[in-house]
Amino acid sequence: MKSLFLIPLALSTASALAGSLVFQSPAYRVSLIELYTSEGCCSCPPAEQKMNSFAGHQGLWNDFVPVAFHVDYWNYLGWEDRFSNPDFSTRQRTYSKQWKARTVYTPCFVTNGNATRHPIPKAGKTNPGILKAELSGRMLSITFKPTKKHSGLKAWAAPLSDRQTTAVQSGENRGRTLEHCFVALDLNETAMTRTNDIWTAELRLNNAASALAVWVSSDRSLEPIQATGGWLEP
Repeated sequence: MKSLFLIPLALSTASALAGSLVFQSPAYRVSLIELYTSEGCCSCPPAEQKMNSFAGHQGLWNDFVPVAFHVDYWNYLGWEDRFSNPDFSTRQRTYSKQWKARTVYTPCFVTNGNATRHPIPKAGKTNPGILKAELSGRMLSITFKPTKKHSGLKAWAAPLSDRQTTAVQSGENRGRTLEHCFVALDLNETAMTRTNDIWTAELRLNNAASALAVWVSSDRSLEPIQATGGWLEP
């Protein structure tokens, strides 16, 4: 799967620099496509298949960055999702409050901060600026050069898994083998610091991963302003 994107990734999105790995967005908006899902939800497999199909899209990492967040609020149905994380559920609930929605649900796609039934893997129409992320060992240095003023920004990073399969033994998906791509293994966040018109931040990543998603948002909203990312291994 990853080898399909090795050449274009090296040319346009990521590069190796003195032992570190650098990801950089274009000036146009790279869309962040999030999926809130659960192995314990029988309605989720079709949405997961949609997310999995993005692995073969030529715009991956250059036009859009996919992240699958496995929530924990369906674990009581009889199957505990090994990828579930209460922080992911909290993130979805925060979105729900921003949308003034009454509940949360799975599957739920979110594109650039907006819930959507059918996500389209393409770039946004705005030009928010250039986001650069340099990974050296476990330390991630993030730099954002926006095209407009911001009063406060937050940096986010999610280490992602490569293709994963789970043979579900109980619950609503009992007897099914589920396949996942772009699964978030953790979610890291920190406030950014502004020097003149350049925003910076540093994060320490504690999870081994196959790919990385990085994005910035206002410190008052989850809506992503710009995103970047890519595979960590060929």
